[in-house]
Amino acid sequence: MIEVKNVSFSYNGEEAVKNVSFSMSNEFIAIMGPNGAGKSTLIKLIMGLLKPDSGEIKVFNMPPEKAKDIIGYMPQRETIAKHFPIRVKDIVLMGLNKKFYSRKDIEKAKEALEKVGLEKLWNERFDSLSQGQQQRVLFARALAREPKVIILDEPFNAVDLPSREKMIEILADERKQGKDILIVVHNINPILHEIDKVLLMNRKLIAYGEPREIINNENLKEAYGTDVQIIVCKEGYCHPLVGDTHA
Repeated sequence: MIEVKNVSFSYNGEEAVKNVSFSMSNEFIAIMGPNGAGKSTLIKLIMGLLKPDSGEIKVFNMPPEKAKDIIGYMPQRETIAKHFPIRVKDIVLMGLNKKFYSRKDIEKAKEALEKVGLEKLWNERFDSLSQGQQQRVLFARALAREPKVIILDEPFNAVDLPSREKMIEILADERKQGKDILIVVHNINPILHEIDKVLLMNRKLIAYGEPREIINNENLKEAYGTDVQIIVCKEGYCHPLVGDTHA
């Protein structure tokens, strides 16, 4: 459902994504790598927010710019003026990308907010919420359009534990419903048992496959440029202890 073939992209002559290829279908994929590895750039290319210098991307056999209506996107940082009196309902309704909202649209937005457990905050000002609540509202915005593909860029930043657990629970449920989920994470450990595959990159693709195959000393050292401590649990999962490492 998402195909990336030999995609490269540069900012002012500096290569951010180098000849990356992978495909996914009905899967929950986590993208990981050091800061500056091109993770956010890659998902912006998949979203159609950037155009590759070379290579091809297809989302449900469409170019990314034509697939926007089937993608629910939660960006890494949200720029909303702290004192702008926008309400939670307005944020969630933005996810529908319409000028005018029908009664059905409002019901969809309320259902999305209910999914994240914040339906009682419908009329509250967005700037009055905690950081964790704000992230959950932005997550609801991504869910409101009932997308076929969910793309999230570092959704757990500045999120409290209950909010993170709620978001992971929802993502697992969306995965069971056949949605494609692509998520950029700084710390993969909270979702390690939920994902199907890991895409490890540092501008180029280092490795792509099941977590137990990909998360090992050799691959992590190639991606992060240093040895990364790994804790192996009884279930056989390897949990990498990755800090703020720059590419």
